Amino acid sequence: MMETMTSWIVGILMLALPSGWTASTPAVCQEVSVIDGPPGTMTEECSAVFTDGSAQLTVIVWRPVVARDGGPMVSVEDGKGRLLGKDVVVSRTSAFMGQEQEVLTTSLELQTPQAQILIYARNLSDVDFQHALDGVSLAE
Repeated sequence: MMETMTSWIVGILMLALPSGWTASTPAVCQEVSVIDGPPGTMTEECSAVFTDGSAQLTVIVWRPVVARDGGPMVSVEDGKGRLLGKDVVVSRTSAFMGQEQEVLTTSLELQTPQAQILIYARNLSDVDFQHALDGVSLAE
């Protein structure tokens, strides 16, 4: 039986997630300052948060560059994953964005279009996280 999927656009990405997921924070895109860049450097930041019960999936896309360092991350386990047809490292953390928290996270730098992608999840299994990554495609 095919599971029903729901699609959302987050910046340049389209996410297809099982229908149990809802957008708890709708996708918003805004121009933000690049903290460590030359004065006046701006980048587009698009983000959204999706939930399914206690599971939470956050997607952030920066074009063309990351706006800021989110804070220290401590990886306790690294595994392999795939995102947009590319091999990525999926890390399980004990600290993420400067706070003690366990998340699964991966990131990807795109050349065309030039963008940085960060996806992380709380309370999600490795298999379900990869399933979510499998549902990511370029919207453009």
